[in-house]
Amino acid sequence: MPRPKPPAPLKVRYVRLSDKQWMILQQLGGLDWLRGLLEKKAPMPKQFYDKELERLQNPADAVFLKRKRGEIND
Repeated sequence: MPRPKPPAPLKVRYVRLSDKQWMILQQLGGLDWLRGLLEKKAPMPKQFYDKELERLQNPADAVFLKRKRGEIND
């Protein structure tokens, strides 16, 4: 059975865990559990992260905002 396509592209991230910590993570539900926990315990609303990702993925806006911040601080 093929895995469903994730809602956003996944990037490889390395997490350093001991064997004991890895076993505990697997018993708790693995990455599905961890992803659910991150969604549930996020300090900001989902819309904040969506807007932040959109801003970071649009380089023209990012350059403009950096320049604008520099002008304000001068």
